Amino acid sequence: MSFLKTKGFVLQSIAYRDSNILLKILTPEHGLLTCSAQGARSKRSNLKIATNPFVFAEYELFHYRERYRIQSANVIDAYLPLMEDIKRLTCVSHLAELVLDVLRHNPQGQTSYPFWAFASYKISTDPDPVLITGLAQIKYLSEQGFAPWVDNCLICGKSFSDLGARFYFAEGGFICEERACRKSVGSSSIMDLSIGALAALSFLIRNPYEKCYNFKLSKEVRIEIINFSERYLTYVMEKDYQKLAILRSLESFEVSYNDQSKGKLDKS
Repeated sequence: MSFLKTKGFVLQSIAYRDSNILLKILTPEHGLLTCSAQGARSKRSNLKIATNPFVFAEYELFHYRERYRIQSANVIDAYLPLMEDIKRLTCVSHLAELVLDVLRHNPQGQTSYPFWAFASYKISTDPDPVLITGLAQIKYLSEQGFAPWVDNCLICGKSFSDLGARFYFAEGGFICEERACRKSVGSSSIMDLSIGALAALSFLIRNPYEKCYNFKLSKEVRIEIINFSERYLTYVMEKDYQKLAILRSLESFEVSYNDQSKGKLDKS
């Protein structure tokens, strides 16, 4: 029996029984903690805001027999921009699902907290949260030991030409345009990427969280990175993440709406 004070991000908030909430809180020292908040759904509860999804707060926890119960909480950042933007909310919800999937087998993992701190902030503030989400999930998988090989050709070791390279999912890396190299790996799920997309991936993987998202991409390279990120995530995690389909629908709707608005302006 003890008390624990820690900062943390709420990755998941599930209502149970009449007024209680079960939380998954990502902390810097203790990894992912499962905590109960008794009566948090009641109108008079002081924990109402601190138990909302994606809130960042300081929690005082009561620990007994491997169970944690929230005694009090002080909200540091409620991340309100996420709640006011369906696209940003979908992005961060998807990323939370990925982090929870990874931590299911290793809840004490220490790399997830700094990753989430930077990624969730960028998603809530960057003009392009969909791109940040695509970059973030590649970065996170790389930190878990699943970094795609982007330095040079997996087979011959040569640098890539301006033509770009072909990614072989079964091999986990890129192979140059030489016929001998591509023939040697046989059949595999593949994806061609430009030299610009390769440079972006290399920058992302090599740089720390505070720098790895700080670059601009052309429209074409942006689409390449987003598409590659989704396919790579599905391959590594062996799971189709449904919120990515929602993001595609939101992006398509925005493009269609903007085109229609532009057409109306042109006619006027």
